[in-house]
Amino acid sequence: MLTGNKKKISLIITVMLVFTGIIGYRIYGNVAANKVRAENMAKNKAVAVQVVQIGRRDINPTMTFSANLDPIWTADISAKVDGRIDVLNVNEGDMVEAGAIVAVLDVNDLQAQVIQAQGNLMAAQSNLEQAELDYSRYASLAEQGAVSAQMLDNARTKRNSSAGQVKAAQGALNLMQEKLNNANVTVPKSGVVTKRFMQTGTFARTGTPLVTVADTTTLLAKATVGESQVANLSVGTDVVVAVDALSGQKFNGVVTRISPMAALPARTFTAEITIPNDKAILKAGMFAKVEIPTKVHAGVLAIPESALVMRDDQKTVFVVGADNVVQQRVLKVGVVEAGWVEILEGVNEGESIAAAGHNKLRDGVQITPSGDGGL
Repeated sequence: MLTGNKKKISLIITVMLVFTGIIGYRIYGNVAANKVRAENMAKNKAVAVQVVQIGRRDINPTMTFSANLDPIWTADISAKVDGRIDVLNVNEGDMVEAGAIVAVLDVNDLQAQVIQAQGNLMAAQSNLEQAELDYSRYASLAEQGAVSAQMLDNARTKRNSSAGQVKAAQGALNLMQEKLNNANVTVPKSGVVTKRFMQTGTFARTGTPLVTVADTTTLLAKATVGESQVANLSVGTDVVVAVDALSGQKFNGVVTRISPMAALPARTFTAEITIPNDKAILKAGMFAKVEIPTKVHAGVLAIPESALVMRDDQKTVFVVGADNVVQQRVLKVGVVEAGWVEILEGVNEGESIAAAGHNKLRDGVQITPSGDGGL
């Protein structure tokens, strides 16, 4: 009985192996047939590719840098004396003219100190007047021999001392008057209030910012430039500034300053681009891209950037032969700008290349050219 079971199991295994072999053979046959069919179709049908002819053109390369837009002038406006803020009559966004009063401090204590200084000055002037009268009397008596020389010297010394006290009192009065004048906080230049730090009623210490004022009628874009690029810059160059926050809107600017010394250890330079902003379209703090033109490459051999094919980190192009068979060549390129590539080595003027559809190509494939062949 056991021997019969073994025979059945062996038979089942044999049938399964045969069945699997048949299925595998049919799959292999189908794959091989499809491969042969594809090769025959490839032989009988050339790939359609857009072809252009290589020519010469001018390429205007530009350098692009990122930068923030800063006001051409900004300052924290603070009080020159301590005091409680009685009036702070500006808010963020307000325009202020040069010399305008933006805040007024409590002046009661300062006024009292001015009056006190005025009284001290009057007392010192009275003392000086009395000392001068005494000196005059002693001088007359000394001529008659009625007083000693020492008494005359004492009178002279008292007069000079009183004169010094008058000057000191006058200086103290001037100082207190200046503090009283400084209770009115003014701005040195016209601009817009970009930040307000204090409120009315707050006690302000000397030097503590009350507001920040900035001149945004002209903005500065400060670009960081590498040492290999700085030689292509010059003061006075017209540039284009694009602002992403304004849907890429472009504005004109000019290079006004290039730092004379590199920042270490990066060895970079700062280029300042001045941008007029009379209409206040631009806002300080916006991100911008600065496009700076460099030397024009005139009449150079050029191909469309779309024709480039990367192979093992090398830039190549498919050149179309007389029999419409493509050959992949390695290129040595120069500048790349606005969709065009300067060619230094690898192809010749007048040759035709595959400009589009080269994802279907490989070296030695025959193609069907399309396009007018011009650049």
